[in-house]
Amino acid sequence: MNICAYWNCNSLIADSMFLCISHYWSFKDGFINQCPNCGRFKGIGYDLCLNCFHERRVTKWKARQTFMSEIRKYESEHSDKWKKHNKDEGPFFTYVLKLSDGTFYPGHTDNLRARLSEHRDGKTKSTAGREPKLQYFEIQPTRENAASREAELKKLCDNNPREIRRMLIEFGDCISELEFA
Repeated sequence: MNICAYWNCNSLIADSMFLCISHYWSFKDGFINQCPNCGRFKGIGYDLCLNCFHERRVTKWKARQTFMSEIRKYESEHSDKWKKHNKDEGPFFTYVLKLSDGTFYPGHTDNLRARLSEHRDGKTKSTAGREPKLQYFEIQPTRENAASREAELKKLCDNNPREIRRMLIEFGDCISELEFA
């Protein structure tokens, strides 16, 4: 048995888990992330968990390697400069591109037209040379919401491709109806 990795939770959990069920869903929904000091989890509104903020001695939490690669796989791609830039000014867009190899690429941006142009012009390493075509987009009020939704869509692409295809087909049908209205 392990103890939940949330900074002040002492719930016992199975060895294969890293958070109790309540904190796991908060993590999955994007409301908690890791403290950069101790590695435990905390609310996203705080830079540090309260133990680190108050400079209490805590044991650094070590995650299993498979856990860390799973988290990084669904993190949003951005630079440190991005974090400081227009963090709360909206609107932001979460989008899904279909690539020529049949795979999907979720992303987010504050300027959809400019970002699509970057993808088409090969300026984005992960889509360069793969003929990206916009299949879906949503409008989000903040960059945090857009980044969180991007992570959800990435996970959905990997874990449930049928659901992502259904979502894209429904969106395409809706857009088609608008063209004939």
